[in-house]
Amino acid sequence: MTAAGSPALSVTVIMFTSRAALLRCLDALDRQVESPDFEILVPCDDAIHDIAALRPRCPRVTFLPLAGRRTPAELRSLAAARASGRIVAFLEDHCMPDADWCARIVAAHAGSHAVIGGAVEKGFAPGRSTDGALDWAVYLADYSRYMNPLPEGPAHGLTDCNVTYKRAVLQDIADAWSAEFHENVVHDRLRAAGHTLWFDPRIIVREYRPLTMRDVLRDRYAFGRLFASTRVAGAPLVRRLVLAAASLLMPPVLTLRAIRNLSSRGRHREQIVRCTPALLFVTSVWMFGELIGYLTGTAGALRPRTAGSAVTDATATAVRSTRG
Repeated sequence: MTAAGSPALSVTVIMFTSRAALLRCLDALDRQVESPDFEILVPCDDAIHDIAALRPRCPRVTFLPLAGRRTPAELRSLAAARASGRIVAFLEDHCMPDADWCARIVAAHAGSHAVIGGAVEKGFAPGRSTDGALDWAVYLADYSRYMNPLPEGPAHGLTDCNVTYKRAVLQDIADAWSAEFHENVVHDRLRAAGHTLWFDPRIIVREYRPLTMRDVLRDRYAFGRLFASTRVAGAPLVRRLVLAAASLLMPPVLTLRAIRNLSSRGRHREQIVRCTPALLFVTSVWMFGELIGYLTGTAGALRPRTAGSAVTDATATAVRSTRG
């Protein structure tokens, strides 16, 4: 515990994919080695049925219930407000933290950086060393920017499934996330306040989630539209139209960027040819959602049901210079 009696670290796990995936992620947190005292928060809406049955299975976890069906951003906002640790970390249930994840986070925050993100490696089902082309394509579209090897240093973006903050700094900009915690909005505010987004390749999670074609169609569209709506909140029609027109060019740009990222890492290069058609499909569905988000200025009624780190990754990868 810290001197004030609070844990050094608050870890929030957002359930995107399934109850089973959530339990696997919580089990990985139970297996942390040389870790400081840390609390585990799971904000949950009605998608997590029968929380009472989970409590004996997860005695260390504090479940934070919200009535109804809530967006991931609303769940993150609740957890950020309830966190008591000096450091606040966010995970998603499809990302398994390495055994030294918590220890690495606390060590990294011994420095002055206010927000530190880590790497996202491709994970696989138990006993397998590869995955289907569609699953690879979604991983590459969302996370190829964060695939090791990468150098430690300043970053233009960090993924919400492996990101950590000094809680005092989050509290300074609480108005930016008190209703919904969108990491692109939070990170823009932190940059405006003079903070640097910092990438540490030693803080590693391994992403694995099997997806159906229906999952991809629904969630790429929903996240693309959600992302666009956060970018143009309150913007005039002219700006929305300009961004909508630009979005039509993005699928080949994003596909080439993901391929370049993979090629530059010197790993898994055999996936380039295999996954290119699926990558074009994934990025096209995303950009159609983004196009509608710009034109309407709204997120729409369709909500994502699987993971969505691409809320910041997909377009940011193409419109900003990146570290890799």
